[in-house]
Amino acid sequence: MFGCETVGNGMPDEDWVSGLYREMYRRMFTYAFSVLQNSDLAEEAVQDTFCILCTKADEAFQKENPNGWLMRALQNVMRNMKRQRAAMNRLIMTSLQLENLEEILVYDKEDIDILYGDISGHSDFQLLKLVVLSNYSMLEAAEEFGISVEACKKRVQRIKKLLRKKFKV
Repeated sequence: MFGCETVGNGMPDEDWVSGLYREMYRRMFTYAFSVLQNSDLAEEAVQDTFCILCTKADEAFQKENPNGWLMRALQNVMRNMKRQRAAMNRLIMTSLQLENLEEILVYDKEDIDILYGDISGHSDFQLLKLVVLSNYSMLEAAEEFGISVEACKKRVQRIKKLLRKKFKV
């Protein structure tokens, strides 16, 4: 393996990190995909791991096996992603059982698209996000989508039903 040299600001040498990235990327991505079962989440986990490597380079390269340190960091990143996803699932299940969905407002809108990529492109899901995350009234959401208020309510009901089925609520 390459030796780690740092540049003046304590960051690892860019060529060294690039070489390690080329060497480890496929193995890390394959492992992350096998655990997360989603290529976007796997890619994000690998990228996050390399960001951690850049911030904790001194710690990583004091280890006898930097590649092993990198894989352990990837495991920790994936564990955190799964915890965040589980917390989001619990909130969504709770929210689906409530009439008022404001609890979900504590999460970043982009996180929801990443976590629920399989349905986030669904127009009803986008409508639900407007109502829940952006705090639109049914009338405002209906106007935004160019539909009637009744159609808006029906579409929100439909996506809630899909989410209940997905989470077996």
